[in-house]
Amino acid sequence: MRLNPALENLAAYKAAPPLEDIMAHYGLDHLIKLASNEYAEGPFPEVSEALIRALGGLNRYPDAASDRLRAALSKKTGIPESHFVFGNGSCELLMLLGQALLAPGDHFVYPEPSFVVYHSIGALREARMSAVPLCDQVVDLDVMLASIGPATRMVIVCNPNNPTGTIVTPGALKAFIEAVPADTVVVLDEAYIEFVSDGAAQDTLPWLHEHENLMVLRTFSKIYGLAGLRVGYGCAQPGLIAALDKVRQPFNVTTLAQVAAVESLRHPERLQARRRHVAEERARVAAALDALGIRYVPSEANFILLDVEGLPVPGKEVPQALLERGVMTRSGYAMGCPGWLRVTIGAREENDLFLQHLTQISGKGATP
Repeated sequence: MRLNPALENLAAYKAAPPLEDIMAHYGLDHLIKLASNEYAEGPFPEVSEALIRALGGLNRYPDAASDRLRAALSKKTGIPESHFVFGNGSCELLMLLGQALLAPGDHFVYPEPSFVVYHSIGALREARMSAVPLCDQVVDLDVMLASIGPATRMVIVCNPNNPTGTIVTPGALKAFIEAVPADTVVVLDEAYIEFVSDGAAQDTLPWLHEHENLMVLRTFSKIYGLAGLRVGYGCAQPGLIAALDKVRQPFNVTTLAQVAAVESLRHPERLQARRRHVAEERARVAAALDALGIRYVPSEANFILLDVEGLPVPGKEVPQALLERGVMTRSGYAMGCPGWLRVTIGAREENDLFLQHLTQISGKGATP
């Protein structure tokens, strides 16, 4: 059997086992998952009702063009309907961008550490890659720009960045996009943009009118609580949208995903409430970490990256120690951040439990 030789440079994504299996393995009667940056609650109540109403039509294929969702997003954003493409999560759109833009030997620039899929995109296409280190935990736009050459076909900026939660300022980001050559596509991966509460944040979608080489990616998986349905979207000029449509599989976004996304857009007040919750809990968790003397990266996303070196438990073992106490987090060793741990901002009681067990592991007394 002959396989694509590019697979030699790839490893399969390893997700966690089912929560029930983990609980049985460790003899736990509860387990909270703060490892995957999901929102603590599921779909809005109105979305759940819409999904139930849609069940009877699942014998038919989905709308291949996601027309209702396309119209709803166009109305919400003011971006023309022709500027949208939809995927099985924004992750699928990243893979499609690799197929549409990268050939063997082409060049691709992305930040590191950042979303682990970026490396896979380039490796599968046998592209040359420049993984640009962060500067003070923030995407280094200056070095990324300097890394772009004549063969660079794509550059990705994750903003807020995963796993650090940091953002680049709108002014710096706009200047970067304007400086990138017109034949290099700039991809803004904004999976966590709805969590940003920084007053300096700015909507990037209007920039599409000025830059034919810009694509903005967003998702319903995070703040909308639809990670289990997998629906994301990309916004760009029609020429780039058409390129992705050529490599996109037919009916790639399920009927239920489209129904849920459309209904979610009808309830902006619920989204705002979720943004406030995350901002308040993020600040509260940060204050508790300050009290414990544990260093962390100030975040604008729904997670915090914290330094777990120097605790009584070795840093590499802290995620395991938390897991055995019923709290699942994400080890930095799996994300290019050795000695760090990423924890999702969950419900208040979930965050309390995380802080309680982290306090025990740190041996630094009770949380405030």
